[in-house]
Amino acid sequence: MKAIVFGLKKKTTMALMLLATMLVSSNLILAATYNFEVFAKPLPNGQLGYVLDSEDADAIIPGPTLFVKKGDTINITLTNKTDVAVGINIPGLHEGAAEAVAGGSQSYSFTADQVGTHPYYDEGSQMLGLFGAIVVDAADGTVQSYVDDDGTITAVKRSDLDKEYIMYMVGSTFWGAEIVNDTQTPLWTNPVLGAVLGDVVRFHVLSIGHDHTFHLHAHRWLDEIAPANQGSAPSIIDVKLLTGKVDSHAFTVKAGSGVGAGMWHLHCHLVSHMESGMTGRFRVDDDPAAGNSIAGASPYGAILLGATDDPGLVTFEISDEPGSWFRSARANDLAPITKTRSLEVIAPGSSAHFIMSDTNAVHTITTLLWPSDADDPLLGNPHNIPFDQTKAYRGGAIVQLDTPGLYVFTCKIHPYMFGAVIVDDPETEGLDLGTKIDLVTGVNGLPTISDLATRLLRTFFVATTQENWQDYTSSAPWTVSYPDVEIAIGDLDGNIVDNVPLKGVLEARYGQDIKLDPLSPPGDPGVGEVWIDTQFEKTAGKTKPGTITVLDATHWTIKRKIALPGINMNHPHNMWSNAEQSVIYQTQWFDNKLTMIDRESGAMLHNTRVGDAPSHVMTLPNSDDITVAINGENGISVIPAEAIDWTLKRKIALPGINKNHPPNRSNTEQSIIDQTPWFGDTPSRVMALSNFEDITVAINGENSISGIPAGTIAPQYMIPTQLPGQIPANPHGHWISADGSKIVTPNINTSDTGIYDASTGQIIARSPAGGIFPAAPHPIAIGMGIDKIYTTNLLDHSMNVYQLDGTPVTTINLVADYDPVSPTHPATLADRDGDGLVTVGVLPIQTPVDPTGRVVVTANTGGTITIVDTRMDKVVAMLPCDPGCHGVNFGAKSGGGYYAYVSSKFSNRLIVVDPDPNNDGNFADAVVAGTLSMADNSAPTDDAVVGLAGMGGQGVLPIPNVYNGWVQNLPDSWKTSLTPAQLNPVP
Repeated sequence: MKAIVFGLKKKTTMALMLLATMLVSSNLILAATYNFEVFAKPLPNGQLGYVLDSEDADAIIPGPTLFVKKGDTINITLTNKTDVAVGINIPGLHEGAAEAVAGGSQSYSFTADQVGTHPYYDEGSQMLGLFGAIVVDAADGTVQSYVDDDGTITAVKRSDLDKEYIMYMVGSTFWGAEIVNDTQTPLWTNPVLGAVLGDVVRFHVLSIGHDHTFHLHAHRWLDEIAPANQGSAPSIIDVKLLTGKVDSHAFTVKAGSGVGAGMWHLHCHLVSHMESGMTGRFRVDDDPAAGNSIAGASPYGAILLGATDDPGLVTFEISDEPGSWFRSARANDLAPITKTRSLEVIAPGSSAHFIMSDTNAVHTITTLLWPSDADDPLLGNPHNIPFDQTKAYRGGAIVQLDTPGLYVFTCKIHPYMFGAVIVDDPETEGLDLGTKIDLVTGVNGLPTISDLATRLLRTFFVATTQENWQDYTSSAPWTVSYPDVEIAIGDLDGNIVDNVPLKGVLEARYGQDIKLDPLSPPGDPGVGEVWIDTQFEKTAGKTKPGTITVLDATHWTIKRKIALPGINMNHPHNMWSNAEQSVIYQTQWFDNKLTMIDRESGAMLHNTRVGDAPSHVMTLPNSDDITVAINGENGISVIPAEAIDWTLKRKIALPGINKNHPPNRSNTEQSIIDQTPWFGDTPSRVMALSNFEDITVAINGENSISGIPAGTIAPQYMIPTQLPGQIPANPHGHWISADGSKIVTPNINTSDTGIYDASTGQIIARSPAGGIFPAAPHPIAIGMGIDKIYTTNLLDHSMNVYQLDGTPVTTINLVADYDPVSPTHPATLADRDGDGLVTVGVLPIQTPVDPTGRVVVTANTGGTITIVDTRMDKVVAMLPCDPGCHGVNFGAKSGGGYYAYVSSKFSNRLIVVDPDPNNDGNFADAVVAGTLSMADNSAPTDDAVVGLAGMGGQGVLPIPNVYNGWVQNLPDSWKTSLTPAQLNPVP
């Protein structure tokens, strides 16, 4: 990318716009007025940038920097050449600005009345590249002083500077620019900043979107950025915390002072951000002819449809949009070719960039598979691949990909999120998938022609394209749309075969235009209701997806749809109920909320923060306390039942609670009456913090003030799933023992099953999970029987069986009958384990044990349901399911026995399984008793369904709760619907 040169003479008054470089060397202290014309434009990789004067010029990231002096007046006209509304906000100078609609213009005027480096940005597209800096210097030209090697603090004028750098911290990437002699040069992503030993250089470090901690090795500088505030004994630092939505910090250093020439790292000091790629380098040369900076990967570089051979950059937005969770920033341009919004193509040496710009959740960026040579020290970049993050957070990642072939990325927290990058080998004509791939599970050297490789590729196209999901409301055959492109693929002998039609391979192996089975409700009724999280269904009043579909199990009709548009309910994932079956607890997996819903009316009772990415919720059967697996963090959040009672009654007169001396209550909006029962001994006074609305309660009988974060319902506490200092466990689908004494979690990030004392939080056991493949089993769900624990391992395709103290019993291999290598689809399945059955459970997820403890029903996202007899701990039957088969739970069957209700992510059908249709205790004859559509848009609803009707089946909750330990606590009104055996499932 060529440098941006502003043709203005030094030591004259310069008129530059917000997004242009202004290098003023004049000693005259005069206020000036500037009129600028700015354009917002898309870049070749789909990101957005600002440009000065001409819409034909290249937009840059960060936008061109404006240097002015205090007191100057700025007038800007912004013309929007993007397809979204954009504007300019400058905290501290000009905020709350109107946006220019697509194709329109907007004018802004303000005075530069605060010295400092100020971020400017668009309110909606800032993470995509619409950000830059305006630097307001003191009227006399004074800038930040520097600290010399002997500790001397030297005053600096702007005319003394040799170079200036703009370093923006966005997501987990630095975006840089260099300014020398009135010229700004884009340095793009994670550049090498070059200087000559002794150069006086000024850094402008800015952040947007998330908190960051900037650190530069071997150099130190003044904390105070305003020269007038530096004083005689200023604070000297080498690391700076930038906080809030936007922040900035400027400082000056003398390059190499006290340390000499060298290559000095600069990075975010947060380990998770650093390991995600937020690093750069400051190279100090002792040769006066050197000192050049080196740009990083650029949106104008070598990518599909790109224009140059420089290292390119493709960008994925991490999104809450179903299917498009990893959404290419230029998806509209690529989708006609790739048939998905989640696939990118680059040249070797280019980079993939990820930003969490359209999501409320925390995520990880993790390679699921990659070319086998990519981690070879001689052929690839072993430091980059496999790529992983040790904790989930809101941020992003950047990774350089050098080896040709296919890379698939996922999120460990939400493991059906996929993004793929093909690094195209210039020596092949077809898009290069590589000869062999490695998997995160430790499987190495798998030929790309193998069934497992192409099956995973097919799964990618189904999961990431809404049009490829199974719609049971349509009479049309199920057709999967694949890219009609030629590929280069590796055969079983390790040779590349070029110009192979991808569409033809996938259709030949897995069929096309498949006729879906007709829907058929079960012949026998169930009991009560079944609540299903139709997690991807979209409604008119929400920007986030997800509804709850309530099924009348007696008549097999849809009773209600619940979207909760008032809170924009986001990806409802799993549910449980209180003992009386009157309140439903609903997690929002792509958010941080637990929602309470009145079962009879469907109305929201409360919406409370519990932690990042809450996945599953259960009550303790002995106390009715709520436990929530905080999937994006490291624990189980516990909300005592009495706190729930307090919350649900706090807006009325609190009947049933003996209020001695009614408490003081207030909040700044006077919209909620915060009552004080149950916070500690003798609570006396409650107030809300005016800045955050957090609630504070004086505990008059103790020695403390109880704090309740705004949006929470009452004091909660967290049971840690790891010891201090260990990496987060990220627990997902937990279960609780029937007596309420143990909580068991599948810890996806630490590959083990955790068993915890429910009353003390003590770790009882941490038992390794998996065992079929060498690594990364991804334990995801727990089932508990009378005396055993069952853990499914998503990527290990297995189920671990433990005693209640965590002692391993056996590991059930769910893919023992599957040959992953055979390229001939019918040959992939056979009775390889010699048990007389041909079964396969690829990617198992939810796996409850029935209330009697005799049978386990597992939903396998690969499209099957496996039945395990707990007497033998082996698979005794396999039933068909839909793509993305996900959720299972048991409900009562009318007259006795149980149904297992099975949901699927990528269809709108609910499957009802009868694991013991003749009630003889032999589960080998388990059957699909019926199937039902979740897409009934005529049902009563609080928000009109507008898309993906009935899609995204995940959590399933039959009412009444008939599991052992809970069924005994049902109110009499529900007990009358059950048989004596159902009321006492484990005599």
